[in-house]
Amino acid sequence: MTLIIKRMHPHFFAEVSGVDLATSFGSDILTEVVNAFAEHSVLLFRNQFLDDESQIAFSERIGPLEKNITATFGNSRPEISKISNVNVDGKVLKKGSDDEIFLKGNSVWHTDSSFKVVPALGSALSAREVPPVGGETEFADMRAAYDALDDGKKQLIQDLTSVHSFIYSQRQMNSDGRYNLTAVMSDEELEALPPVQHPMIRVHPESGRKAIYVGRHASHIVGLPIEEGRALIKELNEFATQPEFVYRHHWRTNDLVMWDNRMVMHRGRAYDPKYKRVMHRTTVAGHVENNPWVVRKQVA
Repeated sequence: MTLIIKRMHPHFFAEVSGVDLATSFGSDILTEVVNAFAEHSVLLFRNQFLDDESQIAFSERIGPLEKNITATFGNSRPEISKISNVNVDGKVLKKGSDDEIFLKGNSVWHTDSSFKVVPALGSALSAREVPPVGGETEFADMRAAYDALDDGKKQLIQDLTSVHSFIYSQRQMNSDGRYNLTAVMSDEELEALPPVQHPMIRVHPESGRKAIYVGRHASHIVGLPIEEGRALIKELNEFATQPEFVYRHHWRTNDLVMWDNRMVMHRGRAYDPKYKRVMHRTTVAGHVENNPWVVRKQVA
């Protein structure tokens, strides 16, 4: 069996067909998937009828998984993050509620888990229920954006480090002062996410390609005045999300999209909140060593 791989954008994003991710497909197919992932950074698999167990099983073939950051939203397993506007009672979240505002953070350009001491390698998002219109996910190729920077800007950010903070990014969602983050996450959960530092350029370990590494969790830049650093982060975010670097994915039920958090940013788009949008995400850890977020398998 050979995969069919069709690139959907000049720079990145490919649709992959010819594999059922719910099965124990062979190592030759897995190698093709991994190689395509390294080349295209975002892969789309249509018509994948996955439950949480089969999604976890596939994702673990890519690498060890992270546990989710919060016990809310009806997460059934520590490996699953439920990104949904539906509460545990099956009802759509009330507009303006703390849970609803928490989810709105996904509408701002970001890379998953950059606020962790070991940022994530990749994410796999399974569409369980999607609205009839809207709710797309946009992806930005940070490799192509880096390549397009002028030499002076590349030199400027070459050795810079930014501080990523989950609490900082969540506070940006509180413009009117009504949002109470502690109603969504416990003090213990928040204390497990102190600010961390990451280089502003990531290098892909296999291809050697460089990518800009910023996003909404980037608070400021080490060694620069706060406002100067934030202005540079804003400039890079805006540059990297120009239309020529962006692909918009229109979801269908049972799509699975996996992306490389080191090489791309993403954001969710608006939709009518009267419709349900239920997505289940698994997150592949950056590495296991000294990573408190890896799901450790118990040995019998």
